[in-house]
Order: sequence, then structure tokens, then C-alpha cells
Amino acid sequence: MPDWVIWAVALCVALVIGYVLIRLGLRRLRRWMLMRLYGDAEMVATILSGEIAQGMSAEMVIDAWGQPADMDEKVMKTKTKREMKYDQTGKNRFGTRVYLENGAVVGWETK
Repeated sequence: MPDWVIWAVALCVALVIGYVLIRLGLRRLRRWMLMRLYGDAEMVATILSGEIAQGMSAEMVIDAWGQPADMDEKVMKTKTKREMKYDQTGKNRFGTRVYLENGAVVGWETK
């Protein structure tokens, strides 16, 4: 087998190993940053798995799912209601809505 083939295979293997190590490092860094920010291992695990849970803040939802396509907010006398809308399917139509009261998730709806 020619030397250049061996070098090409070795380079490909090194690139794959480097990619995997970088991905693992970035995941660990993100986990560390979220733990410093929120301090709750259970919520951080939920965020990293791409899920949401009741009691999360709007910032936690954004960390898990990204920026919403749209957001509505209603300020009432005793509470503030916020609706974060994801997966836009048409004009003012969304596949997923997350409902927050006083800054905490109280529920969500997926169509």
C-alpha cells in the first residue's frame, strides 16, 4: 500500500477523533456554564436534553429550545402572563406554545 494512502487514512482518523473531542468539550463547557447560571443539576439536565419542565424560567426555556418565533405578554393586577410561541406554521399560527405566569412555566401545548 502506498505511503500517501496510509497518511490519508491517518489524517481522516485524526480529524474524526478531534471532532469528537471538541464536541465533548463543548458539551461539558455548556453544562458547566448552565450549572453556574442556574445551580440546579436536574434543570440543567432537562435543558441539555432539549426538554422543558414546569417551574422553568423564560431564560431556561430559551436555553432549551432557542428564541421563540413570537411572544405575547399580559400584565394584570396580580400577575404577569407570557406566552412563548414556537414552530410557526402560518401567519399567527404556531405548533407549540409555552405559558408562563410570573416568570415560571405553568404549561405548554403542542399541536
